[in-house]
Amino acid sequence: MEHIAAIMLLVGCNSGSLACEELPAPQVAFETMQDCLGALPAALGDAGVSKRIVHGRCAAVDPAWVEEDVEITWHLTRQNRLEVSVQTVSPPAEGLVIAENVHPVHPLAATH
Repeated sequence: MEHIAAIMLLVGCNSGSLACEELPAPQVAFETMQDCLGALPAALGDAGVSKRIVHGRCAAVDPAWVEEDVEITWHLTRQNRLEVSVQTVSPPAEGLVIAENVHPVHPLAATH
């Protein structure tokens, strides 16, 4: 299995940033944070369309989490900065509702 050290997340919002949604990234997993940061400008440019503001961020991933359940959460700050968090989590209890913008991944896998 490939070593993963960073992930890329793209979010598109309307002009007032009132409605935002995740956008597909051309590559999600990266072996280094530097590789992710290097690919981010092109990904942002390719994702932009009229009347949509695109935010992008690379987030560090602990390579030891490859066999763990992880949760990826994101939000826009008041300064319109995309904040991304990646954490290990216990599997959700049956009947538990997962909040919007929280995306469990099991197990963390590279996607190209």
